[in-house]
Amino acid sequence: MNKSKIRTNIIIGLLLSVTIIFAVGNSDIYKEISTSVRLYNEVYRQIFTNYVDPIKTQEFTENSIREMMKELDPYTVFLTRDEKEPLETLTNGKYGGVGLRISTRRDTLTVISPMDGSPASRANIFPGDQIIKIDSISTVGMDLDKSAKLIRGKIGTSVNLTIRRPGVPGVNEYKLNRENINITDVSYTGMLDDHIGYIRLSGFSKGASQEVRESINALRKEDKKMQGLVLDLRGNPGGLLAEALAISELFTNVGDTLLLTKGRTPMSNKVFVAEQKPFLPNDIKLAVLVNQGSASASEIVAGVIQDLDRGIVIGATSFGKGLVQTVFRIDNDHSVKVTTAKYYIPSGRLIQKPDYLNNPEMVEDTFPKDTLFYSKNGRLLRGGGGIVPDMEITAESLTDYSRELWRQNMFYSYAIHYKSNKGEIPVPVIVDEALLDDFKNFLEKDGFIYNHKNEKKLRDLEKELLKEDNFKELTNPFQSIYAVYDSLKTNEFDVNREQIKRGLISELSTLAGGLSERIKNDIKSDPAIDKAIEVLTDKTGYNTTLGYVN
Repeated sequence: MNKSKIRTNIIIGLLLSVTIIFAVGNSDIYKEISTSVRLYNEVYRQIFTNYVDPIKTQEFTENSIREMMKELDPYTVFLTRDEKEPLETLTNGKYGGVGLRISTRRDTLTVISPMDGSPASRANIFPGDQIIKIDSISTVGMDLDKSAKLIRGKIGTSVNLTIRRPGVPGVNEYKLNRENINITDVSYTGMLDDHIGYIRLSGFSKGASQEVRESINALRKEDKKMQGLVLDLRGNPGGLLAEALAISELFTNVGDTLLLTKGRTPMSNKVFVAEQKPFLPNDIKLAVLVNQGSASASEIVAGVIQDLDRGIVIGATSFGKGLVQTVFRIDNDHSVKVTTAKYYIPSGRLIQKPDYLNNPEMVEDTFPKDTLFYSKNGRLLRGGGGIVPDMEITAESLTDYSRELWRQNMFYSYAIHYKSNKGEIPVPVIVDEALLDDFKNFLEKDGFIYNHKNEKKLRDLEKELLKEDNFKELTNPFQSIYAVYDSLKTNEFDVNREQIKRGLISELSTLAGGLSERIKNDIKSDPAIDKAIEVLTDKTGYNTTLGYVN
């Protein structure tokens, strides 16, 4: 980049600063910004004029901007063209690709499931297939984001995937043409017990509200006596505000206030009101499931349902992300995503948790101090960030033994082993005693190692000590202690039998039918869903919880 171009960029920056100043309309801010910009430009000029070695202008500038952004909040970021792609995919609701859901298992890029009707599905690529190469590039050690970026591309172009299928000798190469792949946010829809419908929503990309609408319609056609609906937002990180509002509108009445955004500029201050009649009739009861992974748009929907007493929120307190970002384009290759406002749900609660600033000393604290709020029916609600459920359900914690089975991918490895030996996996998956015994034998043959927490520390200490000359001649110095641990471990499998059974069902179901089959099986032993069914089938308890007079 030459000096003339640098000067042009500085002038553009100054003009942008002036535009912001006039938008804010504050002469004091004008003076502060003007002084700061002069300081920045002078430092910039001195560095590039006098530094002993040539500086890579664009890289230096981009990095300095990134460092500047780090002084604010985690969501205010500088974006290059490549970094804007996920945001554009979310906004468009589609991308050029082959329709694969992928993950990394045992450091190997693995197919979770092909999307119905996609190029990958038509080519008979199966769950569990391992992608060894993308075109001529090995995927060994490659991170998931880079792999996804290589598989995606311009519609009409092709990509070659070299795939190894566990249990089948050799590898096969698939040449797939990239097509328009529509993102699907409803990962599962089905009927539960007692005329209760269920929808799992995993995101809020473009078209999510239409998917939920279609799912509700399908459930009501399947069961004309449907009495309740469970909307599962657990693990849903959010997405587009417009989709969150449209989904909220499916359950609320015309004229209901859904959301307020408040910022420092007039454009940031908005009130969103429901304008459509509810798509789900008010006499069908509603339960919304949330957890620590439910964020942003998920919290808007759950908060609206709770504040307006339209349904009961069940689970664990949500993430607490209530900051609004606006993307400002700088040039063809750069944008800035800036936090410009905060979300407030109908009761007046701010979704955002406190302490969100990376450097509080840089920003004036305007966080509200109110912590008590009231729902439409006068129920007391807690503020302070996140959505606190009406009924808290603590998920069962994994034991150390089960966690180690997951960490070492033993359930997945066994599922691959099972499918290789048996062929098709029958659904629904049933794990009986014979299969559990077979899994236990598999763990012994596959070399699964489990050490208690303190045992691991002890073994590490032993390795270090035996490196020293004074201890090299010792043999098994901790043998008696290890013997105690060995006796404790003999019963670990039987003690963890139920958690092991659920792990096997999850991974075998995924290989048998992809993500939807996994969810279908997982919900059968889900305490939050059990609670939702209990609540939705108890009319008196449901109405009492929401503050309605019977």
